[in-house]
Amino acid sequence: MPDPVIGRLLLITGASAAGKTIVGHEVASLLSRAVHIDGDAIQRFVVSGAVPMDVPPPPGAVEQLTLRYAAAMTVSSLYRRAGFDAVITDNVFEAHLTGLLFVAFADAPSEPVHVVVLDPPLEVIRKRYDTRPGGGYSDTITPEALQEAVARTPRIGLWLDNGHHTPAETAAEIVDRLDETAVTQRELLVRVNAPERTTS
Repeated sequence: MPDPVIGRLLLITGASAAGKTIVGHEVASLLSRAVHIDGDAIQRFVVSGAVPMDVPPPPGAVEQLTLRYAAAMTVSSLYRRAGFDAVITDNVFEAHLTGLLFVAFADAPSEPVHVVVLDPPLEVIRKRYDTRPGGGYSDTITPEALQEAVARTPRIGLWLDNGHHTPAETAAEIVDRLDETAVTQRELLVRVNAPERTTS
């Protein structure tokens, strides 16, 4: 009996105010059968006892961030196994990104994960943040700090400077270049196990 068709998993990340949420919604709307799972929406499930992330992380913050990622992956798995593509948008950087990908591959080892990193210029992020409601930054979690975290993130998938494109234009480009976003388990293992380059 053939394996049931499993939907694709798209992970869109980037600094706060990079445009992840609206772009993710636009991407899902361009696919024939898709759900959009936003990390901020999952965070709002916590009615009391929330511990916001900060630098350094206060007690409980990393654990709640891990729960947020796990919840997104669980929901995406349920919908993917029903034949939906799942688009996750969240702040996922550095080792958190590779860790999340390994969770995805544990669920569906033969399926690639489609990774998109939105990387607009710092001045664009500041302008967008100043004109949007909600949070994302603090005295210690600044646009500069998150952009540095993005820069330290493994260069896998498709990286886009969407600073001068509308969300609809960015979403259309992502869908048009979907093959370039694909990250396989083998590719990730090679990247993680590759020796770090040193400079003399």
